[in-house]
Order: sequence, then C-alpha cells, then structure tokens
Amino acid sequence: MTRTEAGRPSFRPAGGDMVSGQPNELISRDAERFGSFAAAGGWTFGLLVARSVTKDDPAGAVAEGKVSAKAFAEHAGCAVGRVDRHWKAWQAAAADGLVPDAATLAPGAEVDLPEADVWPGYYAAPGSSGDKGQRVVAEAEAIGASHKKALEITGHRPAMRAAILGDRLTAEAAREALLSRPEERDATLARVLADPDARRAAKAGQRRADHLEYVSRVLDEGTAKTPGGQVVSLALSPAELSDERLARVRSDEPDEPGGDAVEDAYEFVRELVDRAVRSDPDAFVREQRAKFTRTLTATSRNILAIDPDDLVAVADETLLERLVELQARVNDLAATLRAVGV
Repeated sequence: MTRTEAGRPSFRPAGGDMVSGQPNELISRDAERFGSFAAAGGWTFGLLVARSVTKDDPAGAVAEGKVSAKAFAEHAGCAVGRVDRHWKAWQAAAADGLVPDAATLAPGAEVDLPEADVWPGYYAAPGSSGDKGQRVVAEAEAIGASHKKALEITGHRPAMRAAILGDRLTAEAAREALLSRPEERDATLARVLADPDARRAAKAGQRRADHLEYVSRVLDEGTAKTPGGQVVSLALSPAELSDERLARVRSDEPDEPGGDAVEDAYEFVRELVDRAVRSDPDAFVREQRAKFTRTLTATSRNILAIDPDDLVAVADETLLERLVELQARVNDLAATLRAVGV
C-alpha cells in the first residue's frame, strides 16, 4: 500500500502493479469504513441513525432532511427495532455528555466518537427489555459476562443444546447453572430418583469422581489410604509418574466419551498401594486383619438381622443345609484360631 498525492492510501495487488481508476477508490472507501468501525464500533452505526432519524417530529423533519425510524429501517433493509435501539443508545450517551444530542445533528454530520468498548454500556441488545431479558442481563453483569452474548444464547436454544451435548466444559457450566436454581435442582433430583438408568449413571459418575479425587490426592500428596484405612507413603518413581495412565488423568480432559482413563489410573494406583503394603510385613498384617474384621462384621450383622420366627415360617431343607454349613465353617475357623493359641 502506498500514498497518493492527496494523502489517501493507494492499493497494489499481490503482483505489485498499481490499480488505477474506480476499483482503487472503492477499496479505499471500504478500508476507511472498516477503520472507522474498528475504532468506534457501534458508535459508527449510532451516528448514522442519530444524524438521519428523528423521533419527535417526523413530519417537520422532512424539511431538515431527516426521516422516521421506520423509513430509515425500510431503506436500510432491517427491523425498525434495531434502528430504535441505536437511536436510544445515542441519546443515552448524549445525556451523559459523551456525544451531541441527535436533534442537533444534520444528515452527513461528523463528530468525534467515544471508544468502541463504551458502546455496550448504552446499547440494549435485542430481548433485553422484558422481564426475562432484564434477568439475563442482571445475571451476566453479576458474573462479569457479556450480556449481549447471554441474550444471543437465549434466542438460539438448538445451538445451546448442541454445545452442551458436544463439549464437556459447556455441559459442566450448564449443569452448575441448573443446580444453582433450587427449582431446577429439585426437578433434576426427582428425575434421577425416578429413572433406574439415571440412578445407575449417577452412581457411576459419583464413583468416577471419587476415583479421580483418590488418584489426584495420591499425585499431590504422595500418600494413599488402603482399603483397611491405613495411610501408606507412595514414593512414586519417575517411571511410575510418567506412566501413560497417570499422564492421561493429569490432562484437562482425562476421558474421551466412553473412555476408561480414570478407572485405568485408579487400578494402577491401587496396584501401587497393594505393592507398598506387601513390602511392609507389619502393614500387610494390619491390612489383612482389617479385611477379615470387615467380612466377619458384615456377616454377623446379616445373621443377627434374621428373625427366628420369620425363618421358621418359610424354612425348608435347603435353608437348613446352608445354615448348618455356615455353622460348621464358623466352628472350623474358631478351632483353627484356638489351635494356634489366639
């Protein structure tokens, strides 16, 4: 790009030859319009409306060269509401002294425009005037998000659904937002409790979250809790730390849809914990004792819960045989412990 004698830019094509005549002027004009919008953003459109449209006296404005918002919109090929929003934004800024009042501007007038990032504070995006729009704007402002983007999303629900289904982080944001609304949280929980598939999915999701937390704590603290409740130290070697199963968990998205990265890492860590326990004789004994205690406690609890009267009412030979076998097994285990002097 070079400069002409008048100071305007002149454009060369990729080959380097000068472009002369009408195309040169068209490109220059487009570049100037592009530059003005890049610098002032929506203020550029606001000025076009403010200097061309009158809202107070459309009939008397004809002599001044101004037109109604409806006539301007028809000529522009857009909705009159869009023109109205730009006019109102300009007048709001005029009330704050940022720009001249629209009534003082004639068609073709040029004024210094504020910075582009000031415009969103005055321009009311479509859908922001009703109660729903005001709530969306208020929520966006509360979290520091763009209210314009938030309002656009409310008008494109199929696109929002596609984003939620296609992107994990978007889905998490949607779930967090829904569960922060009491009525939505209650409805979601009721649906989960009523749907067996949803209950299973919820349990699977919770198990995955627990396993991911377990693995993450091991990586952060270098210790792990055994099934028996012991805390063992895991001095992970460089080779173990660089294992692909742990590396995938440390990534932002450990699982592809349907993937098993978290479970693979969890099983790997459990193997490391089991190895650490077996390498320490005292820890191994404590772990085995805790394991047997859990089993006997659960068995005892289940047997004590049996009501003799209920058992007699339904008992048959099979139940009696199972009970006799269980009694014999308990007697054998007790005899074994007595024989070793426990």
